[in-house]
Amino acid sequence: MPASSPSLLAPKGPPGDMGGPVREPALSVALWLSWGAALGAVACAMALLTQQTELQNLRREVARLQRTGGPSEKEEGYPWLSLQEQQSPDALEAWENGERSRRKRAALIHKQKKKHSVLHLVPINITSKEDSDVTEVMWQPALKRGRGLEAQGYVVRVWDSGIYLLYSQVLFHDVTFTMGQVVSREGQGRQETLFRCIRSMPSNPDWAYNSCYSAGVFHLHQGDILSVTIPRGRAKLSLSPHGTFLGLRFHGY
Repeated sequence: MPASSPSLLAPKGPPGDMGGPVREPALSVALWLSWGAALGAVACAMALLTQQTELQNLRREVARLQRTGGPSEKEEGYPWLSLQEQQSPDALEAWENGERSRRKRAALIHKQKKKHSVLHLVPINITSKEDSDVTEVMWQPALKRGRGLEAQGYVVRVWDSGIYLLYSQVLFHDVTFTMGQVVSREGQGRQETLFRCIRSMPSNPDWAYNSCYSAGVFHLHQGDILSVTIPRGRAKLSLSPHGTFLGLRFHGY
């Protein structure tokens, strides 16, 4: 008798039911995995929303503290002091004195920063009157900070009193045997020379270049007028910003 074929001995099921008992556990596992992934995504979204809410609350609290300058005494009292220290008049008085000192220092620093004026000028023109043996320089601002100094044509006006660093340079191209500059101040009913500079000049026009630089620290007053003059009529000088310039910087009271 011929051997039976395995395909003939296997139980026959209805058509389309091949592997049915094996696919049911796999389908259950897939459903559980999909539900787990969905629950994980929902949990992550809720955690993210919670963190965003807490971050917004922190930002609002920081903004409130920046506006008020610190915790509200009416709402929070003095949280950095213990209950016994809050009930002690000496401790509260010491804390209030410290707060007043801190606020005064902050106001002074803010005032100093507000008046930290800087002005650097470069030349735009020079003039010399017919009946005068003086050449004047007209300036324009190249750098300006603050409102304590103002350039007005040939002069600089001081609006805030204080100690200033003053510097000036003139680059000459003249065959006159000596050239120089004079920086003067006019104010409080008098005029005075702050500093002067003199340089010898070569007689050869090709070599007749020399610069005159001066600097100093002065206490200037509100309303003072500063000017730079060359005690030569129709002086020849450079109008380049790196050769001729004038500047002031506020240093304190």
